[in-house]
Amino acid sequence: MSTPIALLLGSSRTNGNAAGLSAWVTSVFNKAVAPTPDAPSSTALSIAAIDPHAAPHPLGPVTDPVMAALTRDPAGYASPAVRDWSAFVTAAPAFIVLTPQYNHGYPGELKNALDQLYWEWHGKPVLVVAYGARGGGRGAAQLKQVLVDGLKMRNTGEVCVTLPEQYIRGDARVNNGEDEFLKVYEEELVGAIRNLVGAIEEKDAST
Repeated sequence: MSTPIALLLGSSRTNGNAAGLSAWVTSVFNKAVAPTPDAPSSTALSIAAIDPHAAPHPLGPVTDPVMAALTRDPAGYASPAVRDWSAFVTAAPAFIVLTPQYNHGYPGELKNALDQLYWEWHGKPVLVVAYGARGGGRGAAQLKQVLVDGLKMRNTGEVCVTLPEQYIRGDARVNNGEDEFLKVYEEELVGAIRNLVGAIEEKDAST
């Protein structure tokens, strides 16, 4: 597989925890898919984080005059940026969505990124990793409703990470995924990633 799994960051906030958590997810992903004597991998898998501050992001609010559900041909998108986003999403074999919880929901910039497209998301395997003071479960639930019911993606699991108070109200930030409190979530994330990989392989086998 030449195209990496896309790690979509739900927050563009500077000096937040998204960058460190992205590094953690990437590190755990690489461990989860590494071949072993008992489980040699027949598929070359990699992951790439999508920088929310660079192309194909940021996209901003939805302004296309035609709703995405009525646009089957990407050439019909009015914005070149949305056409580029369409090509990116179409090429990605699957997504891991890393999102904070804001006020019991997920960030508006993530909703905008999702709503720019419709058909491109259909059938894509997706794993949600949410985080917040109480684990981000409410934001994850809202997000899954949009991903699965609205955009017809294939949900392969979720992992909800509770951030210690000093990472939210204080100056502490997740540092390249090496923080001690993350270790308790690693086994769960490995399992969720392997479910995602299984969904990709199943989808590839059926095409």
